[in-house]
Amino acid sequence: MMMFLVTNLILKKLMVRTILLLLLLSLPVQALQILQPKDGYKTVKQNFSQIESTLSPTQLLTRLEKSAKSGNAREQFSLANMYHGGIGVKQDLRLSFYWYTQVAEQGYANAQFRLANYYHQGIGIDRDMNEAMQWYQKSAQQDFVVAQHVLALIYQNGETGEVDYDKAYYWHERSAQLGYGKAQSSLAKMYETGQGVDQDLILAQHWYIKAAQQYDPKAQYDLADFLENKINSARAITWYEKSADQGLVAAQYRLAELYYLGDLVRKKDDFESLKWAVMAAKQGDIDAQFLVGVIYRNSEQVPHDLTQTLYWYQQAADKDHAEAQYNLATLYLMGEGVQKDFNRAVELYHNAANQGFTRAQYSLALRYLRAEGVERDYEQAVAWLSKAAEGGHALAQYSLALRYKLGQGVNKDPEKEVYWYQKSASQGNLEAQYYLALLLLKGEGVEQDIEKALFMLSDLAVEGHESAQYQLYTLYNKGNIVGKDETLSRVYLLKASESGHSDAQYHLGQIYHEQGLLREALYWLHLSADQNYAPAQKMLDGLQTAGKKNLQDIAQVKVVEPSVKVIADRAKAAELIVSNIPFLTTDSMTEKEKDVVAESINQLVSFIPTKAQIKQSLMSNSKSMDDVVELVTNVKEGDPVAQHNLSTLFSDGIVVPKDNRKAFMLMLEAAKQGLTQSQNSVAIMYLDGVGVDSDREQAYFWASTSARKGNHTGKKILLQIISKNQ
Repeated sequence: MMMFLVTNLILKKLMVRTILLLLLLSLPVQALQILQPKDGYKTVKQNFSQIESTLSPTQLLTRLEKSAKSGNAREQFSLANMYHGGIGVKQDLRLSFYWYTQVAEQGYANAQFRLANYYHQGIGIDRDMNEAMQWYQKSAQQDFVVAQHVLALIYQNGETGEVDYDKAYYWHERSAQLGYGKAQSSLAKMYETGQGVDQDLILAQHWYIKAAQQYDPKAQYDLADFLENKINSARAITWYEKSADQGLVAAQYRLAELYYLGDLVRKKDDFESLKWAVMAAKQGDIDAQFLVGVIYRNSEQVPHDLTQTLYWYQQAADKDHAEAQYNLATLYLMGEGVQKDFNRAVELYHNAANQGFTRAQYSLALRYLRAEGVERDYEQAVAWLSKAAEGGHALAQYSLALRYKLGQGVNKDPEKEVYWYQKSASQGNLEAQYYLALLLLKGEGVEQDIEKALFMLSDLAVEGHESAQYQLYTLYNKGNIVGKDETLSRVYLLKASESGHSDAQYHLGQIYHEQGLLREALYWLHLSADQNYAPAQKMLDGLQTAGKKNLQDIAQVKVVEPSVKVIADRAKAAELIVSNIPFLTTDSMTEKEKDVVAESINQLVSFIPTKAQIKQSLMSNSKSMDDVVELVTNVKEGDPVAQHNLSTLFSDGIVVPKDNRKAFMLMLEAAKQGLTQSQNSVAIMYLDGVGVDSDREQAYFWASTSARKGNHTGKKILLQIISKNQ
C-alpha cells in the first residue's frame, strides 16, 4: 500500500512538472518578457518547487482558474495556452479565446496577437478581419515583432481590400529593425523586387544577410537565391550549404541542381549532386527523386545503375511527377533495365499525358500511330498530337501537319497543314520548314511566295538539309521557277550528294559517267544504291550488262569519301573549292596510271565551280543582295536582330566589305536593346579589342548584363573574365 502511495505521488509530481514545462515552453519569448516580473526566472522556479510538492494536476488547474478569475494576467495566459494546446486538459478553443481576451484587454501584447490571430484565422470563432486588425494594431504598437510582421503581410497581400505597400513597408521595416528575421527577409524581398519601394539591391542584400545570420534555414536559402539570381555570386553555394545542412529540402535540391549543371561551382560534379539529391529525395521531394534517377541513368561520372534509376523514377512517378512517368515509360518501351512492356509504357505515358506533359502526349500519339501497346487508331493519335501541338511541342506540330497532309484521322486540309508546319518551323524544326517551303513554292494552302520559299530553302541548305539542297539543285538546274543558274545548281548537287541524298548521288554519278569519269561515277552510284535507290542499282547493273569489267575490279585507284565542310552561311558558298570533291589516292601507282589520274582530275575540276564562279553567281543573284538591302532598311528602323546580323556581315566581310568598327557599333546598338546574343558579342569584342579598344571593365559589364538574364554563354564569358583577373 505504501509503495502504491509513493508511486502515485511520484507520478503526480511528474505530471505537474510536465504541465508546467509545457506551459513555459508554449510561451514565446515576448510573452515571458511581458508576463513575468523582473526576477521571473527565480519566481517561476520557486513557485514550481512549491506547487509540484503540494498539488495534483486537478488541483493545479483549479488553482490557475481561481487565480485567473481574480484577474491575474499571467495565470489567465497560462490557462489560455493550456486550453489552446490541450495541455493537461481537453482542448477547448472557445475557453482559450475567452482567456486570451481577458489578458489582451489588460494590454499584454502577446495575448493581443493571439487574439488577433483567432479573429484572423477563425479559430474557435467566426472570422472577423476588423477585430483582427484592431488587435494586431494594438500588439504591433507595443513592438510585438510577430504582430508587426503579420500586419505588414496583410497590407502587402491586400487581405482587407486594396494592397497598401506603404503600410506594408512601414511594419516590415519596424519589425526588421527590432531584429525579427522573417520581417528582415520580407523587407529584403521588397527592396529586391522594387515592390512598394525603389529597387535597391544593396539594401536587399543587407537585409537578407541580417536574416540569414539568425541561422534560420529559410532565410539562408533566400539569401543564397538572391546571390545566385541577382548578383550571380558563387557565395550563393555557401549559404545554400548552410541551409541544406539544417535539412531544408529546397536548399538540398538546389545544390543538387547546381552541381549537376555545373553552375556557380568550379566544375560539374555529379557525385556532389547525387549526395544532395539523395538527402532531399529521402525527405520525399519528388524533383530530387527524379534527379537521382536521372543521374544514375545519364551521368558520365557516377556509374550507371538502372536498378536505382527505376527505383527513384518509380518513387517520383507514384507521386505524379510527369517527367518521371515519361522517363519510366520510355524504359519499359525500350526494355532498359526491365522487360520490354508496351502496355506498361502506354499506361505511364497516359498518366503523364493527362497531366499535360507534352512529350508524353506526343509519345502516346506515336504508340497509336505505330500500334505499340494499343490498337492502331489515327483519331486517338490526332487527339493526342493536337494536345501536344497546342502545348508547343514542335515534333507534334509537324506530325499533326502530316496527318492533315495524308488525311489520317482527319480530313485533308492544306490550310491546317500549313498552319502546323508554320508553328513547328518557327521552333526550328527543319523538316517543317522544308515542307512549308515546298507549299510556298506551289501556293498550296497558302499564298504562293517564291522569294520566301527560296530564302527558307537556302537557310536549310546551309544547315545541311539534304532535301533542301537537292530541291535547290532542281530549281536552278531546270530554271522553271527561278532563273537557270548552272553554277549554283552544281554547288547544290554536290552538297546534296555529300549530305547523303540518294537522288543527288545518282544524278551526280550519271554526270560523271557522261564525262567518262567511271571511278567517280561508281563512287556516287554505289552510295546511292547502298540506300536502296533503285535507279542507281539499275544503272550499276546496266554497266555490268554492257560488258564492262566487274565493277569491283575497275577501280585500281581507290576513291575515298570526301571530307565536306558544311556551309556556315549561304553567302559563304564561295568557300566551296576543289577540296570539297572526292580525292584520289595514288599509292602504289605507275607513272602511266598517275598521268591517267591527273587527266581525270582535270576533267573533274571542270565540273566543280571555282570560288570566283560561285561568288560571282551569288553576287549576281538578286535574292542575296535583296537580303542585304532589307537588313539595312531594318537596321535604320532600329531592329536589334537586323543590327546583330548586319554586324556579323561586316565582321566576316560577307557580301559587304569587312569593317570591324561598323561591326562593333551595330552590335553595340543591338546589345543596348537587350539582345543577349549581342551583349555576349560586345563583351567578346571589348575583351579581344575587335573594332574598339580592349576594355575589360566594359567586357565585364556586358557579360554580366547577359548573365543576369540567365544566359549561359554570358555566364561563361563572365567566368572567363573573372578567372583572368585573378
